[in-house]
Amino acid sequence: MEEMEVLLMKEMKICLPVYKIIYSICFIVFLSLVRGISSIAEIGITMDAYIAVLAIVFCADTYWMEHSGKRWEVFCLYSVKKKKQTILKRLVVQWIFLWGLALIGYGLFFWQAPHNLNTIPSMLLFAVYVPEVLVTISFWSTFAMTVTNLLRNIWGGIGLSIILWLSLNSVTGESVLGKFNVFSFVFRDTQNINNMEWLWGKGIALGLTVLMAALISAIIKKRG
Repeated sequence: MEEMEVLLMKEMKICLPVYKIIYSICFIVFLSLVRGISSIAEIGITMDAYIAVLAIVFCADTYWMEHSGKRWEVFCLYSVKKKKQTILKRLVVQWIFLWGLALIGYGLFFWQAPHNLNTIPSMLLFAVYVPEVLVTISFWSTFAMTVTNLLRNIWGGIGLSIILWLSLNSVTGESVLGKFNVFSFVFRDTQNINNMEWLWGKGIALGLTVLMAALISAIIKKRG
């Protein structure tokens, strides 16, 4: 048990360096200060879209951080299975951290004193936001990491991920994909809580996340 705790602390130290923690906290705080909202329903929409950008930047180097940390020679000695386990552990640690920030960020918007413009209780809006934002974080972080590994270039991975983000989080993305858009939660009808079509988009995002995670071993074998 003690050995597992030591290993977990080691992984946390690797994938959650101080500079990442600082800039991610600053991002969440500044977002609540500069992004104006008028209703409580807008909080989840805003956070869902922008936490995706943070997840992209934060997790793109999940595999290639070994290069910057000068641990690549040791990491290369791991078996493919152990490499995959290590990567997944780091992803989960980062997901939990970003999820916590996303929940805190939701609360920070209340300094603007938003109104609840519909009949849906504010606590219910938050209860829906809690699991769906975790799907958003897991999809975009895994996608950015996957593209980075395929290109073997962190900035290329971040760049292509941002291009996809801009394409999907747009009027065109909404009109073309509709309820199948991974940002379906952002484009949903906030006045109609009975309309759950946005779950299609989140279901697709979750399925793609599982698929990308399953392909980690194959990518490692191909790209090294």
